[in-house]
Amino acid sequence: MSAGRWTMSSNWAILLAIQLLLLACDGGGAGPVADATATDAVAGDAGSGPLARNPVTRRLWVLDTVKFTRQDPVGIAPGWNLDGKVSDEKDDASCGKPDFKSPAGVDGIDNQFAVLVPIIEKTGIAAFESLLQASVESGGVLLMVELEGIDDLRNDPEVKVTIRAGQGVPLLGTDGKVLTGQTFHVNKRDPATPCGKGALKDGVVDIGPFDIDLPIQVFGKEYTLEMRTGHVRFHVIDAQRIDGGLVGGGITLSSIGKIAKTAAEDQGNIDDIVQSLTGGMGDLAKDATGTCTQLSAVLSFSGVSAFFYPYEITQTTKN
Repeated sequence: MSAGRWTMSSNWAILLAIQLLLLACDGGGAGPVADATATDAVAGDAGSGPLARNPVTRRLWVLDTVKFTRQDPVGIAPGWNLDGKVSDEKDDASCGKPDFKSPAGVDGIDNQFAVLVPIIEKTGIAAFESLLQASVESGGVLLMVELEGIDDLRNDPEVKVTIRAGQGVPLLGTDGKVLTGQTFHVNKRDPATPCGKGALKDGVVDIGPFDIDLPIQVFGKEYTLEMRTGHVRFHVIDAQRIDGGLVGGGITLSSIGKIAKTAAEDQGNIDDIVQSLTGGMGDLAKDATGTCTQLSAVLSFSGVSAFFYPYEITQTTKN
């Protein structure tokens, strides 16, 4: 479905849904921030070669930038073929939503959220991405990527990737970005979701599929954003930084609906508007009623090295 076929009422409903998700990320977690002296350090100071001296087989990076991906040019978008099909407007299984081609020329890419980005921008409300980045910098979105079983940060036949969630307010540098080497508490709702195992080749790891329930906050209330058939890919620059990251999958419309329902407690009939129109957004997981129950989405990210406090310290602080 092209961007031009969306109605104005649909545009505003989409805007409301996106803004709800951004608001959900706007509450920073409590907890102190320290330097890299925690005894449960998950990062080290080894370079990009073999970790022979004082080997560190596990590393942690906290996301310092998160952005929505988009078509560039039209029909080209990053991501994965989540459903194993190449769909066009006539594909009933994808509810008539055509797939994209990746920048590398791979067909069948599922990333319908890329269609929505220019629609949101055309409304004149382009601050949604800056709101998302602000939530990263305030600690509202404190997501982390953990790499285990590392023998070499450039080429390794098998490493394990896990998505984690931290808690705390990060310190920022003069450029406004999250500083490297900080220590955070483990979030009480840390998903600790194993994405899988795979090879690290030329510094790049690409893992999936996996399902994950991401903890978020809406007006001080905790809810879950559900991602299915998830994939994650990133480039390990060195021990201090990862870049070129992508994370994507099918976001369940039911979890978006729950967020909207919660927001409606303070914002009137937002849930009615969102619920009445979100059915047209889905492109994955068609159910028995003929409704696609998931919306494919891909976000890009980068990250800097981080640490977790020992579990005992986190528990003491929370108690």
